[in-house]
This record gives sequence, structure tokens and C-alpha cells, in this order.
Amino acid sequence: MVQLTPEEKGMLAGSLGEGVALAMESVVRVAEVLGAPRLVKVSSAHISGVSYKNLGEEGVEFLEELAAKGARFSVPTTVNPAGFDMEVYREMGVGEEEYELQMRIVRALASMGARVTLSCTPYLINPPSFGDHLAWAESNAVLYANSVIGARTNREGGPLSVLEAIVGRAPYVGLHTDEGRAPTVVVDAGGVRSFVERTGAVSALGYLLGAKVKAGVPLLVNAPRNLAHPGNLRLFLAAVGAASSIGMVLVEGVSPEFKRVEGLKEIALEEGELERVLDKWSGEAFDAVVLGCPHLSPGELAELASRLGGRRVKGRVLVFTSRWAVSRAADAVEALRRSGVEVYADTCMVVGNLSALGVRRCATDSAKAAFYLSNQGYEVVLAPRDFLLKAVLSSQR
Repeated sequence: MVQLTPEEKGMLAGSLGEGVALAMESVVRVAEVLGAPRLVKVSSAHISGVSYKNLGEEGVEFLEELAAKGARFSVPTTVNPAGFDMEVYREMGVGEEEYELQMRIVRALASMGARVTLSCTPYLINPPSFGDHLAWAESNAVLYANSVIGARTNREGGPLSVLEAIVGRAPYVGLHTDEGRAPTVVVDAGGVRSFVERTGAVSALGYLLGAKVKAGVPLLVNAPRNLAHPGNLRLFLAAVGAASSIGMVLVEGVSPEFKRVEGLKEIALEEGELERVLDKWSGEAFDAVVLGCPHLSPGELAELASRLGGRRVKGRVLVFTSRWAVSRAADAVEALRRSGVEVYADTCMVVGNLSALGVRRCATDSAKAAFYLSNQGYEVVLAPRDFLLKAVLSSQR
């Protein structure tokens, strides 16, 4: 039995309207299934799965019905990428019907009070603080919030995060609790540390960890030194999320809650295992390099522009980022475009349609993107960003 406060009981009874009552009823039901003793107030929410490809007609109608019933988000709420760049959708091969279906989703979310960021990196746009409880539904964001910031959120489903944003509550269970954040297994990266530092294979490392551990809260020791770089850390955590149900990794030297614990099972990562991850998505031929899973930050855009140094790229390079990041790195974005780089906001290579852009074979530095794109039928090469940048500049050397 979930213990509700008088305020929560009132919400359930309809004191704040039909939409809030419907949302509270669903959140309470989920809490009961999960065995949560109570609900916890959240300071923000992040909604995933908002592309029409993810939601479909039923999902669109679900959001529109909530909005029509007067439901409004009670906490700051951000939104994951859509199916295309809103400003250049025609150039991306998107028809008017698909555009309008996506816009129905955007309008419904906006009418409920969402900040329509269309980005998978809410921790850059609306960063939480240590100890904040959140209702976030994007795996890389969940892992970053828990592992790097020390905020608290489970890996919520997209529809549940919508309802939690309305009531401002989440079930008090899992990674919201102290016991749910305790490490369950020690992962020793000492055997692959020099390999990752030498090659930059941080995303493959994340995929390997996720695939081996699968669930729980791993405690990562002897981590490669380059893992602490913000961009590398985000690639690593995104890959963990793609390969597992893990929502938090306690990384030595990074996580504020890292603490060595005795008596846990230990897993040692080996270089050969990491090489097999890279072999899984290996090859030389590709139509384009795709970067931005997770979305590139303003700093990464500037770093990429600096690395290119005004030189034209060989072949196609597609970069995915947020409208927020573009506005904060406008000079870098212009420099990238002068170098021949295609920069897209609002979407990413995973939820967008690369085929409509003429891409069937791609190279990426993101194991998360490699995992999802290969499942969609694309031929994918996974390689560190430094290697890919050298490849697209090779004709200039």
C-alpha cells in the first residue's frame, strides 16, 4: 500500500482537475507494482520517445487527451529529440504529413508547459543539483545525473515521465533510495586502461561494461584517465545504457558517491573483450561519419571546429546537437558548415531517418548509436572520434 500525503490524496481525488487525477492514478499504480512505500517529489522531468516514429498515432492522441483535460506539468520539464530538424525538415526528406504529426506532439507538450528542448542532454540545459530527485526518461541522461552529478532518478519510461511531470512525483524506489544506490559489483578496468588511453575507445568500454554487468550499480575502479573528459564520459555512459538496464555507474575519481566496498563480486575487463566489441562494428567503407549521440555540447562543437581548422572534410560528416547548443556555439557551427560539415539540431541519427539523407553505411564514435542503427538495418563502423576525424581530413594531409 502506497502511503500518500493529504495533498497527493487530493490530487488523486480530482482537486486539481481530471488530467492530474488520471496522472496520479497511474503513478500510484506503478508505485504499487514496484513496491514503493510512498512517492517522492521531483524537481524536474525529462520526457523521451517524442518522435512520431516512437509514439505513433496512439501516443499523439494520449498527449493531446491529457492536454485537453487540463493537465499541466508541475515541474520544469524538458523533451528528447524529435524525428527531424524543425528548421530544415524538407531538406531532410520529411513530408508535410510527417511534419504535422510531429508538430502535434510538440504542440501538446508545449501546451502542458514543457520546454521543448528536443535534446537528449537535459543535464547541460537544465542541470540538477546533488541529491535532487528527478523523473528522467532518457538513458544517457539518467546515467549522467546519477553517476556524475549525484542526482536521483530511475530509468523511467517515456509515458510514465509525462505523468510524473504532471504530478511532480515519482515512486520512491530503486535509485531514489540510499539502498538502491549501493554498489552491487566491482568492475576493474585495469586490464583495458592502457588500451583505452591509447586508442580513445571509451564508448566501446561503456558497451562492454553494460553487456557484462547488465543490471545493478557497478563500481568502476582503475578507470582510464581519459574517461574523465566530459565528452568521453558522456559517450561511455550512453553506451552503458544501450547495452544494459543499468542506471548508475560509480566511477572512481568522477562520481561524488564513489566509495570502495568490501566483499562484492569483482569483474575484470580484458583487452580482448574490448577488441571484440570494436570488431562487432568494424569495417572501412561508409557513406558518412555521424557524431552526436549524445548530442554534442557547445564545447564539443567548438573543439570539433578547432580540430578541423577551416579545412574541408573528405566525404560527408553529419553532426547532431541541440538548438540550445547551436545558439551558444554559433561561430563554431558556422565554421563547421564552411568546412562542409552538416549540422542538425532537434534530432539525432537514431530517431531521425538517415536513409532519407542518403546514408546506409555510417561510421560513429558512439556505441549507443552503433547498437541502435545496426538494429535498424544500417551498416555501422564504430571507431574513436580522433580516428574518424583523421579519416575525414586524410585528403588534406
